[in-house]
Amino acid sequence: RMRRFGRGSWVPLVSLIAAACSGTVPSTSGRGDANGTPIDVERDARVLQMVDERRADTMLVDDALRSTNSATRARAALAIGQVKIRARYVVLRRLLVEVDTAVAANAAYALGLAKDTMGASALGRAVAGAPDVVAREAAWSLGEIGESARPILLVALGDGSTRPLSQSVAAQRSPAVRAALIMSTTKLRPVPLSTVTPWCADSADDVVRAAAYVIGRQRLAGGVRALLSVRAYRDEETRQHVARGLAKQAAGDSLAKPARDALTLLLADSSARVRANAARSVASFGPSAASDVERALSDSDANVRVAASEALQTVFLRDSMAWARAWARDTTFRVRQQLLIAARVAGSPALGFAESAWARHPSWRLRASVLEARLSDDKVERLNLAREWSTDSDARVRAIALGAVPANAGDAPARELAAFALADSGVSVRAAALGILARRAQAVDIATAFDALARAATDADDDARVAALRVIANAWSRDSARVDSALRNRLATFSARASPIERRIVFAVTPMATWSHMQPSTVSRPISDYVRLVRTWYGAGARQPHAVIHTERGDITIELYGAQAPLVVEAFSRLASTGVYRNTTFHRVVPNFVAQDGDTRGDGGGGAGFTLREAYSRRRHDRGAVGLATSGPDTGGSQYYLCHSAQPHLDGGYTVFGHVIAGFDVMDHLVQGDRMLSIEIK
Repeated sequence: RMRRFGRGSWVPLVSLIAAACSGTVPSTSGRGDANGTPIDVERDARVLQMVDERRADTMLVDDALRSTNSATRARAALAIGQVKIRARYVVLRRLLVEVDTAVAANAAYALGLAKDTMGASALGRAVAGAPDVVAREAAWSLGEIGESARPILLVALGDGSTRPLSQSVAAQRSPAVRAALIMSTTKLRPVPLSTVTPWCADSADDVVRAAAYVIGRQRLAGGVRALLSVRAYRDEETRQHVARGLAKQAAGDSLAKPARDALTLLLADSSARVRANAARSVASFGPSAASDVERALSDSDANVRVAASEALQTVFLRDSMAWARAWARDTTFRVRQQLLIAARVAGSPALGFAESAWARHPSWRLRASVLEARLSDDKVERLNLAREWSTDSDARVRAIALGAVPANAGDAPARELAAFALADSGVSVRAAALGILARRAQAVDIATAFDALARAATDADDDARVAALRVIANAWSRDSARVDSALRNRLATFSARASPIERRIVFAVTPMATWSHMQPSTVSRPISDYVRLVRTWYGAGARQPHAVIHTERGDITIELYGAQAPLVVEAFSRLASTGVYRNTTFHRVVPNFVAQDGDTRGDGGGGAGFTLREAYSRRRHDRGAVGLATSGPDTGGSQYYLCHSAQPHLDGGYTVFGHVIAGFDVMDHLVQGDRMLSIEIK
């Protein structure tokens, strides 16, 4: 059943936030559609197309909001925020009191996507009086709005109240709503610590976890005592946040001793995720923490050892024996890679023998690791190093070398190196070479960029295209007066299929203005595509597909969210079915953060030759969430990530298109460089 709510029972709560916003929650009546009313396929398809193209159509949205189908109306409300249809923000504010909570919750979330400051008061009233599902989204949106919503959030959480845990608006709401209110304060600057820290004494795990997250994520010095009070809390995720928040920069000198004592205990926690966070934090205390860090380097979990190896340069310094012990103790690629880098940063020659061996190794990953280690050394001459490694046998290593050319390098030597690399067969190498030119672009480089664009026409990835357009944009910005009529004409008549990000790069290049503002042809699809997706995913009882990720460590099964992210799920399923996801590597694994895969090159820059827009929804980045990796707006492709733990700061910024339902232990044990064998869609 749809839950109904009215003004009367919530008047006491609303009065408590009267200082921050005026008015009351209006009365509502009637029943939402709980009987699976058939959808209008054509209309829903046009809404999906509008969102995909980010093209505002107020008449279409208004029509969809009049639908008798609950899901259609909810999607229309969400679309207003996704497309940022400013003229309909007022409609979203009114929908907050909609009797259909699916519609009201999407409206609340959409106001956050839109960052509608004018909607803060209405969201404040929803926090006080709406059903939980709506109030939680309203709290999240207040955080997204930020400083304009600060007074509302502080009053709701009992700022200045003698008994906030029992007398505030938050205290009268469910733990889930209280937690959402607390979590939203992490977007405020500065974070209102005096308002947040009392909630570490709440009786609900959700609430204590949220307070610990707000304090721990930013390592706020004023919250260390509150974190210490819950260092042995029964909830594992809370202990993760505590372990993160007890780093030296937060504890300082005055609380260093109790923080270190707590971290020593947390290094023995039953959860590897807690231990990984504790290992990072204890390393921040420098040489005095050497024994604890070495203990973490001997942990049974590889990712704890990886976390411990991330900042060894501040712990081992020039202790040759410590470096040698660490190298001999662990053969894990990622650990040893971090050791090489850390030893270089510390100025220790202890691992020089290993560096020399890896530099000659057949594996490009090991050679690339040596290059990255040498680049981390402030004393190295980067241009000479780039020149030395630009002839490596593997394009991925050559690209790293070219990317290392400093902006202040001599113009002639840098250009000579770039010119040589522009003939390379590797798209990543050519992109890196164009990057060198982009930093020193002149009018004469525009012709070179056009040649590079022609060469990149058959590339599977768009790296070189994007880099060439940056050369053009930078050259125009710095040297437009010297662009002759022939080049101006070439710019004005240039036409190509391009992604939104490519068009945005050259939006300020006046001769290309017509092209850069045209509707991107790679985004537009025939309406029949959207009709098919609607029929597949939106129908009553439509089965959401599962995917099995087969890795060398075992299988991970995920449920895909076709109804919330149909275009992303379609692309993911197609890539899996056609074998693109086969024998790749988890090229990025950050302990207790994410494991990332889907790079067809293996160096973190590969894609599938197309781009996807974000499909924001109320699906959250909790433990096991599967998200679409991007490098900026509208740059999604084949890369995806699995969340080891909840990552609320990613909500509203990335697409969640699935969730792990089996194989959590496999996900947890993935280490950077592990192989993904294939993905099977079921």
